[in-house]
Amino acid sequence: MAVLGTLAGALLVMVALRDVFETILHPQGPGVVSSTLTGAIWRLMRSLVKGRHAALSLAGPLAFIAVLMAWGTLITVGFALILWPYFPEDFAVAETVTIDGGLDDALYLSMVNLTSLGYGDIVPTGELLRFVGPLETLIGLGLLTAGISWILLLYRVLADYRSLSHEISLLLEEQDATGIRLAAIEPQVAARALADLTTRAVAMRDDLVHSPIAYYFHPRDERHALPALLPKLVAVLDDSSAPDRAPALRFQAGMLRGAIDDLLDTIAEDFLSLPSGDTAAALAAYRRDHLWASS
Repeated sequence: MAVLGTLAGALLVMVALRDVFETILHPQGPGVVSSTLTGAIWRLMRSLVKGRHAALSLAGPLAFIAVLMAWGTLITVGFALILWPYFPEDFAVAETVTIDGGLDDALYLSMVNLTSLGYGDIVPTGELLRFVGPLETLIGLGLLTAGISWILLLYRVLADYRSLSHEISLLLEEQDATGIRLAAIEPQVAARALADLTTRAVAMRDDLVHSPIAYYFHPRDERHALPALLPKLVAVLDDSSAPDRAPALRFQAGMLRGAIDDLLDTIAEDFLSLPSGDTAAALAAYRRDHLWASS
């Protein structure tokens, strides 16, 4: 039983550590646990919000918290299973504490070790068991550091997303307010505007590859929602790519269109279970998935 408990516990710990590595450090992330959990929470929220964008905007933060809790739970239970077979014979217990050797005692000690509290009321006496506590504490500190790093990375990704969508919104609103199409202004000026959007769109695609959970952070305002803005931007690009436009403008419009196609291909493959290549279908599915299909 001790061997089976140790193997089962070690397996849970390895699953958690691998998922942390793949989600935060591996360039192609995410891990199986995090991707499954975030996808499930997203689908559940979509079915519950009944079209309310403010409610759907909670899906991303809830998924983020759920993943961190899942990692902590896997590690806690894993080490508890490693410790459990050795209770209570291989542990020294304070006089004020009573243990019966149940799984609850192992879970308690595992949580104390993970959070580095070090109460000292239950102390392992076995030679190898003495190394389990410090090892779990090191993993707990690493998990805390990974969580903070993930928050900082995600904050930058969401800021870039908001910046891209806001710039697109300003372009579209200025066209509507002035009645002047982007393709009608000086070609070099229009090309520079599209070049900036191209850089941001390429960065957005890379951000989704490295931080997939950002897909599930749903903006409440349509002015900051790419699924709602991209069809209008594509119309601007079609106008800017007309045969009678200046070569510089047509060239830059083509580059931005390629960047958008790459972004939609990534979204289709990684989040919508669609084949790449059909960007029109990907954009339509992207809009439906984020409840902007009617806008």
